[in-house]
Amino acid sequence: MFIKKDARKIPYILEDATKRAKRASCPNPAEDDGNDGGAVEELKFARRAPEFLHSNHTVSMLLQPRFKPALDNLTKLSLYDCGLQSLAGIEEGPDASRPPLFPKLEEIDLGRNPKLTNDSLPESFHTQFPNLLQLWMDDCSIGPSIPETMLRCGKLEVVRLTGNKLEGRLEEGIGLRFWRDIRVLALDGNKLTALGRGLGRLRHLEKIHLRQNNISELPVNFPGTSNLSLKMIGLSSNGLSALHDSFGDVGACLTELYLNGNELKTIPDGLCGKLAGLRTFNLAHNKIGDSEDATPNDDGGGDEVMEDADPVRAALPGDFLERFGGPDPVTGLCAGEEGCTVRLEGNPLTEHLKRRHVEEQKRMAKEAAMEAESTS
Repeated sequence: MFIKKDARKIPYILEDATKRAKRASCPNPAEDDGNDGGAVEELKFARRAPEFLHSNHTVSMLLQPRFKPALDNLTKLSLYDCGLQSLAGIEEGPDASRPPLFPKLEEIDLGRNPKLTNDSLPESFHTQFPNLLQLWMDDCSIGPSIPETMLRCGKLEVVRLTGNKLEGRLEEGIGLRFWRDIRVLALDGNKLTALGRGLGRLRHLEKIHLRQNNISELPVNFPGTSNLSLKMIGLSSNGLSALHDSFGDVGACLTELYLNGNELKTIPDGLCGKLAGLRTFNLAHNKIGDSEDATPNDDGGGDEVMEDADPVRAALPGDFLERFGGPDPVTGLCAGEEGCTVRLEGNPLTEHLKRRHVEEQKRMAKEAAMEAESTS
């Protein structure tokens, strides 16, 4: 559905929202002027970078006292791709008894403002959003750690920080002191190397996105039995070499597991039996079936050949094969369970099966040609 963008300048939009807020709060209906009424609850100022040039790439234009009635009623605000460099002004004033700037705001989108850094956020930023549920800051420059004032937004349920500059270990306090009600945590495209154990305590977490980081191992308690609501784990394109034995303890709630593009050589025994709810299981482009005793392929390409008489059973645990079956030699898909997509393409195991399949097809074609020639 096409939604027409409001072509008015931001101050005019805010003035109109302020008037409507005052009318909505008018105690005397006789004083209502009859214009289209109701307080404005959502403002979308996305992609208006030129308008923020006049305020030195800050949000000061929104924070003028005369617009406070409009801010008081907002539940959603988008400042996506506005060229912002600072959020100065969104902070606790000298009189701490003053009401917060955004008392009802539940969602704010600050994404694609690449010059927003940790220093762009005032230390008391969190005090101005007492009811904030969703914080979107994709493609900014937050890092190398998450600022404490952001962590102290205590009611957050959705946090998106993909494509930022987070490095090292993710804040240990997430799940313990901070963000205990988080449902969606998106941290794709950073440089995280490790996760905090607090993640294993997140009872409401439904989805966690960690694609394209540098994570080499997981905390022994994540995912775990306390992650009662966890439906999706995205860990593709990291450096995982193994899954801990208790990985499957998260149980049947997990429906999507993305582990493609890692360094995994094995799948833990019993994992597939525990993850009974899986509908998507992506293990493509790992090292499953990689053997230290492998020898180079005859074509000189350096591909490894598995010498085991039954390479599938050698590489995959019994509970995996019983549930999903072995991989198709051409596609790498396992089709043993209807309604569940399991991908193994790009692993040494499936590459070996594909080569063997191609060789068998060539052999059969050659035999058919010879037979045809002998009967002609």
